[in-house]
Amino acid sequence: MEQQPKINRIQWLFGNMCNYDCSYCPTILHSNDSKFDDPDIIANAVQYTVSSLRMLDRKPSFEFVGGEPTLNPGLLAICQRMGNQKLSNKLTTNGSASIEWWEEYYVYFSQVEISYHTEFANLEHIEKVIDFLIEKELAVKVMVHCTHLDDQWNKAIHVYQILKNKGYKTELKLLFSNFTKGFQFYPYKTYQLKYYFEEKGQDWDPEQTMYTGNLKYDGHTHARHDMNREFVDKKDGRIKNNWNYKGWRCNAGVDQFIVDKRGNVRRGWCGQGERLGNVLLRDVQWLQKAIKCDLDVCRNGFDQLATKFK
Repeated sequence: MEQQPKINRIQWLFGNMCNYDCSYCPTILHSNDSKFDDPDIIANAVQYTVSSLRMLDRKPSFEFVGGEPTLNPGLLAICQRMGNQKLSNKLTTNGSASIEWWEEYYVYFSQVEISYHTEFANLEHIEKVIDFLIEKELAVKVMVHCTHLDDQWNKAIHVYQILKNKGYKTELKLLFSNFTKGFQFYPYKTYQLKYYFEEKGQDWDPEQTMYTGNLKYDGHTHARHDMNREFVDKKDGRIKNNWNYKGWRCNAGVDQFIVDKRGNVRRGWCGQGERLGNVLLRDVQWLQKAIKCDLDVCRNGFDQLATKFK
């Protein structure tokens, strides 16, 4: 049987343009001061990425993030340069784009993750978007963001129950106090944590809050809080000390890359290793060797998906 080219995951940050202003989101992620680049420039960079990786017998799998990537007026031109196959291209979005927008763009993605933010989201519209995408056979997951504030928590749980009861793939997402990095969750109340873990079919143990990241085991990606102590113990202690992989080898830069707003390519958001080049300049050294980690914690969820070994 002919061996299929290996897929390389690429998470591409478009900037911080966003139509929401969520109270728990750091200003730097939605300040709207990082304007979208010229569509032709980015489209050409995507085409360069596709072509150069295919020459290495790799297939790029793109994930576009923001800000809110659907606001990018050049996204159509960018998507058209990704190639003719959806592969496992993913869009992370707040779901606010119109149905007309989705009718034009859905063909370029196989996965859509909708972050539901109760302060701004329109439930009726989100349901229409989900129904449309499911009808088009896309994999859709809704992450309902929950803060510890009672009124926002109650709104989030109300939405979560509605979406869950309609059969949509829906999860609750607890938030870090600085949203994307760090170790400390918001000060959730006992009744909130109890509800959260019961929904996952787990007993609540306060020590579970030490497990703060995503990691792939046995072909499955386990999200934050998905792992209880019994699960960890079964994995021979490979998860410990808040995702400390200091001294381990990491395949970030081998099987996945990140592209920042300026086109710089790096192994991951952790900043480990040298910059690999710049897609805007068409000068990237793809497929590096595994790197030895010298950080005390692997903070970012995308970085944590990279294979790690001793």
